[in-house]
Amino acid sequence: MSKTKFAAKPDASNQASKKQSTRNRDMPDKAPLEKLQKALASPKKALPFLSEAADRATDGLHKPIGLVLASAHILGSACLLSGVSMGGAWGPAAMGAVLGSLYAALNRFGMKRFWRMPHAPLNVVVTGGTKGLGKAIAREFLRSGDRVMVSSRSVQAVRKAMNELRDEVGPAIWIGGIDCDVSSPASVQRLTDGAASQMGSIDVWINNAGFSGSFQSFLDASPEQIQEVVQTNLLGCLLCTRAAMRLMAAQPRGGHIFNMDGAGADGLPTPQYAAYGATKAGIAHLLGSLKAEPACQRARVGVHCLSPGMVLTNLLLEGASDTNKQIFNILCEQPETVAAFLVPRARTVAARGEAGRYIRFLTLPRALLRFIAAPLRANRFFNADGEPMYAAERERILGQRARRTERLAAAAARRSRNLAFAYSASLATAYAIIAADTLTHLTP
Repeated sequence: MSKTKFAAKPDASNQASKKQSTRNRDMPDKAPLEKLQKALASPKKALPFLSEAADRATDGLHKPIGLVLASAHILGSACLLSGVSMGGAWGPAAMGAVLGSLYAALNRFGMKRFWRMPHAPLNVVVTGGTKGLGKAIAREFLRSGDRVMVSSRSVQAVRKAMNELRDEVGPAIWIGGIDCDVSSPASVQRLTDGAASQMGSIDVWINNAGFSGSFQSFLDASPEQIQEVVQTNLLGCLLCTRAAMRLMAAQPRGGHIFNMDGAGADGLPTPQYAAYGATKAGIAHLLGSLKAEPACQRARVGVHCLSPGMVLTNLLLEGASDTNKQIFNILCEQPETVAAFLVPRARTVAARGEAGRYIRFLTLPRALLRFIAAPLRANRFFNADGEPMYAAERERILGQRARRTERLAAAAARRSRNLAFAYSASLATAYAIIAADTLTHLTP
């Protein structure tokens, strides 16, 4: 009986399906009409590929449009208010719009052509990455979505930095840490192997570990101090660069190594920091030597230099006098500001596969401008008595000074300063041309 009941169900369903199919043949198909109505009602859902293309085309379009309108308004208003345009404001406004369009196109082209970002998150190793500039660089890479391995001589310092970076950036980041003495070949190899095994590969290696020694005469420095400066700054850089190059040469994508220069890298004397300056001069020389070695050229590994300028860290402040601190007010920046400048440019170098780049934060023209504006930079970090006026790191990152830190970092990371200067100069030149033309016509 069960079989009979089981067999009766398909028969009934078949008969019902046959009747339904007969009715469907007699009635018009509503599916095309419904699809058309849905497409007209919500074209993004019906044609997603067109929606994505439109989103890409209009992404950030408000910026060039704003630049065009602002240029027309500025030049037209300036000419109208000063009375230098006899024909009203329409002509200058049109000229301003043309200039704004030109620079908007140049900026958009430059951002796509010269400021390329990596297609995938980078695996980054930062030696000396538990405090100061090294930690700020690690933080900036993490904020960009990369995976970072920090190192320091102390296990406690590594753990502390990892926990702080999770608090500052977010718990979802990938942050690792290995204690390492960069002057020890065995310790450097352990860091290299550990980072490669945990991250799978190493795309970027930052040699930031450094030691300045005391601010004193070379004759007063102890042999132990000189030995530590040389071993940390120069020997450590050589060992880490070699280990990273050998690893990256075996990777399909190669990799990039960034060595940190400092005072003395430009060949200028560094009194009271003789040993430190000598090691940094050696790092700058290393860049040229590796670029010239055929074996290094075949290794598909880019070796570069980062020049941070004067960074307000314990490394700089050790033994500094009150006079030095007043100079620091003019030339120094906080680690977060310098890292915001260096990291996007280093990521672009990695994305473009460049070799032998020298990325400088504090260039000579920029230093001269800071000395010209020295009265405006007084008491930035130290008062007249040399007492510190700046907030602690945690207050700058997570406290009340966080918004100010973000503004300074955004200004440092801006990649169109030269173009912005040229744009301002072009508007000023256009105004001068219009004024000169007006005066010429007024002259009897």
